[in-house]
Amino acid sequence: MWWRTSVLLLALVFPGEAAFEFAGRGAQSTALGGAFAASIRTAEAVWYNPAGNAQQQKWQAGTTHALLYPGLDQSPALNGLSVTGPLRGGGFQLGVSFLGADGWREEVIALGYGRPLNERFALGGGLRTSAWKAGDLSHRAWHLDVGATWEVGFIYPRAYLRLALVAKGLNGANIAAGGQDAGKEEPAVVAAALLNLAGREVLLDIERRDGRTEFRVGYETLTASLNGARFRMGGAAVGAGFDERELNVGLGHNYKQWHFDYAYSYPLHLSGYGGVHRFSVGYRQH
Repeated sequence: MWWRTSVLLLALVFPGEAAFEFAGRGAQSTALGGAFAASIRTAEAVWYNPAGNAQQQKWQAGTTHALLYPGLDQSPALNGLSVTGPLRGGGFQLGVSFLGADGWREEVIALGYGRPLNERFALGGGLRTSAWKAGDLSHRAWHLDVGATWEVGFIYPRAYLRLALVAKGLNGANIAAGGQDAGKEEPAVVAAALLNLAGREVLLDIERRDGRTEFRVGYETLTASLNGARFRMGGAAVGAGFDERELNVGLGHNYKQWHFDYAYSYPLHLSGYGGVHRFSVGYRQH
């Protein structure tokens, strides 16, 4: 069956965690190579850091759609929704993601809440549940995450620094539908930084999981030649030899309360399957 081939492909690409690698992350964070744990501007933070929306003052929502690996005969489709807004002195997060293909379905739901402890420091906690279904087989897992952001401030004129730290999968144990043992998600730690240079941003995430290190880096700048659109590029690499690499590029444009984003991702270690196109539409309350 096709879903078995798909799972095998993902297992080869991401040996540590084959399923749920593709969640409902938006085009903005994707174009930045997934270096987003220190970003606090959009509802996409729900997928990266439960403290990312701790200081939200307005409600935001965004949707994303992606066609994964169009080089396959039956490419799976991904759809996601993220929402964030103020709640009891902090920020509420919700993310929902669905991936579907012939005979295979995945879903991820993430809830988070963050609260600033002072003007510079915020803490947050999140709960994720992920499930897959293939025919009569299914599994569901639960994961607990915590995160923090620290506004370091201006380290140089026109250079502003923010740091972040996230611990994922603290509970470890998974429960499968039907009571079988679904295995364990290895805990992960992400250290991140965002440097704002007079409107240009440089982002870096370093994730350590199961003895493997993943580096993610992104760059974003405002373009005068594209009517104020924001140009983004980023990349990710895993391991000391950077054997698994991905390049990303994208654009974003704001029109009043609406945000439109596009990202293209190209896995260098899977060049025969084509890249991934991702589109997102967001809305921010005035």
